[in-house]
Formats: sequence, C-alpha cells, structure tokens
Amino acid sequence: MTQRTLIARVEEEQGGTLLVRSPAVGVLSRVPERGVFVNPLQSFLTITALGRPHGLQLPHQVKGFVAERLVEGTWVPVDYNRPLLRLSLAQEQAAAVGAGPEAAADPALAGLVPVRSPSQGVFYRRPSPDSPAYVDEGSAVGTGTVLGLVEVMKCFNQIAYGGPGLPERGTVAKIFVQDAAEVETGQVLFLVRPA
Repeated sequence: MTQRTLIARVEEEQGGTLLVRSPAVGVLSRVPERGVFVNPLQSFLTITALGRPHGLQLPHQVKGFVAERLVEGTWVPVDYNRPLLRLSLAQEQAAAVGAGPEAAADPALAGLVPVRSPSQGVFYRRPSPDSPAYVDEGSAVGTGTVLGLVEVMKCFNQIAYGGPGLPERGTVAKIFVQDAAEVETGQVLFLVRPA
C-alpha cells in the first residue's frame, strides 16, 4: 500500500529557526520530541484527515532538530496553518541528541553518531519478512541511505541517514533494536562510525 503524505508549510524566522505549520485540518499524532532530528526523507508525524492517516514530511532540502514542540499530547486537533514545531540547526541542538547512556556505558562507543527513532511505533529492519535487512553492523552508509522503517497506524516511515553536523559517510557500528520491536520517540536505534 502506498503511504499518503502531506508536505508541511515551513517559514524561516529571525534567529535562524524554522517554524513548521500544518498543511491541513485534522488530528495530529506522534509529535517528535525536542532534540529529534527531522529530514525531508521521512514522515515525522501523522495527520489524520477525513479518517485517513497521512505522514507529514518537510519540503525538499529542509531539515533540522526539534527545538520546540508547539503542540502537546496525542490525538490533538489542528487547523490549517497551525504552528506545530520550531526547528533549529544550532550546534547546541546537535549536542542534545548525543549518544547518551549507551555510549557512556561502553567507552568503545564514544564518538559514534546516534540515529534515533523519529516516532513511537514498530521498527522494521527489512522492507518485507523475506527481504534482507536494509543494513547490518559493518554496513557502509551515506546521506539518504535507508536504515529501517517505523510503522505507525499502518503507515511505514523510512529512517534515512543524514543531517547537519553528520558526516556524509560512515559505517553502522551498533544496532540496538531487533526487527519488529516496539520503539519510543527519540530511542537510539543505531550508532554510526564516521568515515
């Protein structure tokens, strides 16, 4: 089944932040947490409009870290053009998504780049049960490489490598989540060693 998508309305603000607005009237779910990196290659939240879920994506070449959530809770009604998130490319936001306790517990993991889940859902390492995994430990990755999928309400959202402050290439050093496991927003799924 082809996933329906909507493209968010985005406007640049003074100070270099980006204001992300709703492109439709509907009910909002799975709003990403502060510090989560959002890129135009993945749906980062869901808007249910006329009873149908739509993955919301950023316009081409727009990306950033969630600096502020402007809506809270789950199943929040939204109007057209309502502010949803504020994004930032600031380095302090990049530091906010550091590898966390996983790296602190193992010095060998220090200096690796975390890839986090953009939403709560079920994580899949492969496109179908009989297909090979998108990546394994030791796989080379570059900007745009699909690492896995997160399913929310039968919508499958790609998790792709890339973002500001991240090297263009790397190698998957550690995979933390098994195929078909439930994940939370912001949970570390992979660690990538910069090339």
